[in-house]
Amino acid sequence: MSNRNVLLLYPRHVTGWQAQPWCDIPLGLLCVGSPLVRAGYNVKIIDQRVQPQWRQILEEELKRRPVCVGISSSTGPQLRYALEASRLIKQISQVPVVWGGVHPSILPEQTLEEECVDIVVQGEGEETFLELVGALEKQTPLSEIRGLWYKDGSGIRHTPERPFIDLNQQPPLAWPLVELQKYTRTVFGVERLSFTTSRGCPHGCAFCFNTSFNKRRWRRLDSEMAVERLADFVTRYKVKGVFLTDANFFVDLSWARRVLKGIVERNLKIVLTRLHISFESLCRLTGEDLDLLEQAGCACLAVGIESGSPRIRTLLHKEIDNDRLLELNRRLRRRSFILHYFFMIGFPTETKEEIKETVDLFSRLVDENPRASKSVNIYTPYPGTELFDRCVKEGLQAPERAEGWIGFNYRSNLPSSGWQDKKTRQLVAMLDFCSFFVGSRSYRQPFKKTNNWVIFLSRLYAPLARLRVRNLFARLPLEVKLAKLFGLYGKQE
Repeated sequence: MSNRNVLLLYPRHVTGWQAQPWCDIPLGLLCVGSPLVRAGYNVKIIDQRVQPQWRQILEEELKRRPVCVGISSSTGPQLRYALEASRLIKQISQVPVVWGGVHPSILPEQTLEEECVDIVVQGEGEETFLELVGALEKQTPLSEIRGLWYKDGSGIRHTPERPFIDLNQQPPLAWPLVELQKYTRTVFGVERLSFTTSRGCPHGCAFCFNTSFNKRRWRRLDSEMAVERLADFVTRYKVKGVFLTDANFFVDLSWARRVLKGIVERNLKIVLTRLHISFESLCRLTGEDLDLLEQAGCACLAVGIESGSPRIRTLLHKEIDNDRLLELNRRLRRRSFILHYFFMIGFPTETKEEIKETVDLFSRLVDENPRASKSVNIYTPYPGTELFDRCVKEGLQAPERAEGWIGFNYRSNLPSSGWQDKKTRQLVAMLDFCSFFVGSRSYRQPFKKTNNWVIFLSRLYAPLARLRVRNLFARLPLEVKLAKLFGLYGKQE
């Protein structure tokens, strides 16, 4: 007889010492674990990022013969540790290993080719995983459960896709499943935690997994429920700062207004450390909206610009007018919240001149608005995206096994990328590091809590970094290699 234990594991995705050590709450595991708790199962979450003794904990939990072990993973370095844990489980037990998350959802068949993976939950897991656990517990067939890929004696099988769930029908998250104090991060002077009120995004950005995983569907909690659950979370756990992980909080502007007004009316007195917004929505904000954002405690609006090149933005399906962006940037510098701009470099077909357009644009944005900041990442071709197919045409070798995806991360150039010559790869790697020092809100003057020695060294290095960026000088990047070698920046494996 089963003892109704279910084990969930979240793999780490970085190694070594970090200048800003932190990690977010494993919200995905909480989402699938909470319905199980409500159904009477004993759920245990192991998080490799905050539990160095995770192997010993895992071995002890496996002795209790859980119904299954659920493991979440995204494309990139996290796969290394997901595979490591799965293989360990198979070495010492016969417990079914179930994978979920973005990567196995997009590549379920390839994922199941790994001997250590038995089942894949495709897409949202709340209802699928609950039904799966029940079937495994009772040893009933899996063929009637929608949203599954699994192995049987004759090969790999799959069931029809499951429709998107109604977020309003899901129970509140079972926060006690994790130790919340391990997931705080000092931002804007407060300890913040993550929270979600909506999922997905309707936009069709060619580089984004949302187009495949969420099928360009945006769904949200009713505004009253969103405020009620947020208020309960803030009050119950004495939360001072909240990072709303919503991919695009302002898809429905009237809904966003109701949520923000609810925060003000409930007098929550929190800092909303970052809200994601599209450029289109940013342009639609009125003066009253901006006032409301300040009243609700918004400290940062984050918007994806991605490139300074109109041609590259057309390739990405990002309709942004530079003149309008610059005007908005200047106008909003009078507000109390900062603007954070996301950029990427290293796109297929991107020229050195187009990279320079990106450098010029983000440099001008932070120069003309002292309250603006930016981040610059290396473009990563994720499976399931439109641009990934373009990258394959340009020479990218698509991995044939899960381990081949480990090197796909925004801090490194892919050795297999066929669209960059050696000089371009060197330029992209330099800009990925050195652009971090452009602008007043950078590593040397952080709004986030950073190691004091890192701040000191950054202040010394900033003039050289800016000289490199301004002149696109990428030769002899010894300091970049040293910083990554010692885990000071972007050490991911």
